[in-house]
Amino acid sequence: MNKIVLAISILLVAACSCQQHKSETKMKEVQKYMPDNAVIAHRGTIYWAPELTEPAFRWARNAGADYVELDVQRSKDGVLIIMHDRTFNRTTDVAQKFPGREKETIDLFTCEEIMKLDAGSTFNTKFPDRARSSYKNLDVLVFEDVFQIAAGNRIKRNPDGSRAFHLDAAGKYVFEYEPDPADNGHRPGVYIEYKDPDSYPGLEEQAYAELARFGWNPLEGEVIKDNVPFYIDGKVNVGNTKGKILNQTFSRPSMLILQKVFKEQVPTSFLIGNTKTNDFAKVEVMDEIVNFALSSGAQYIGTNLGDENDGLSPEFSKKIHAVGLKANAYSFNTIEQMEKYLPLLEGMITNRADLTIYFYCERGVRENKTTQTPEEVLIQLGYNI
Repeated sequence: MNKIVLAISILLVAACSCQQHKSETKMKEVQKYMPDNAVIAHRGTIYWAPELTEPAFRWARNAGADYVELDVQRSKDGVLIIMHDRTFNRTTDVAQKFPGREKETIDLFTCEEIMKLDAGSTFNTKFPDRARSSYKNLDVLVFEDVFQIAAGNRIKRNPDGSRAFHLDAAGKYVFEYEPDPADNGHRPGVYIEYKDPDSYPGLEEQAYAELARFGWNPLEGEVIKDNVPFYIDGKVNVGNTKGKILNQTFSRPSMLILQKVFKEQVPTSFLIGNTKTNDFAKVEVMDEIVNFALSSGAQYIGTNLGDENDGLSPEFSKKIHAVGLKANAYSFNTIEQMEKYLPLLEGMITNRADLTIYFYCERGVRENKTTQTPEEVLIQLGYNI
């Protein structure tokens, strides 16, 4: 009897070991889809242009970021909307356009209402030193906009400057685009954050379907070849590789849904919350976070920079890397921050893609052909003072 029990135990251990090996192999394979020392343009930029707007993403593309990062939510009538906050109040003129509704969440507005908002003028008021008249009356973007921009296009406009679109036979919005005459050939990937997904049932499945519809789902359509280079002739080419998208979320239920929907074949990052309100920097919590990330099929942990409560301490970084996971961190603003965290991570989610590209080049871990200043890129794109 003891021999039988021993034999069963050996078989179980062997099976577990084999499964663990398969999981580790899959994790490392998917990690190869994303370049190390990646420049991830946080909301496009929040420094040089109004965050999550067309100029922010066009600028990040032309500046040479490897990825542009967005936050996706959903309108009342089911359109995927790009917005970081749960309300429009901080970054738009919602209080003027819809008095009394400034505290209402995004899912209480229709797409038609959202298209009436100005997402640029608030930036001009808050940052007069970086204000531009061409930032007035910018659109709140929809999901597809960012991918079209990453692919070298821009929003098509009517003669009055409003965006061109029509409704199809089913009453769904069909937004129109055109080649961007200022496109310089960089093809970044897109870093997708599912914002508060627990409030939007089915958000992950909807994003999967939308990505497939406009040709950005790496699991649908034409099979992407292995080993497509991240850079070609000095230009970013991440958007044409198997790592063209990365999914990330703070939500544990959403992590599990994402891995099911995307079949654990797309780079995925488990995001960690604000260091000022969470105690994840404690050793016992670090271990639990790492274990969940592993069990959920993540390849990355995304954490934020901190001061007293450091979101990516050397100890946490060591724990992350000890099990084969990789680390990305947000949000970089200074060379000093980049210097401090360079040994601890693989990717920088940055508000200053220009500075991060420069920093990586100076450290010899990236080749950069960009010679224009950030302001020159904006002028080239038509965003004059």
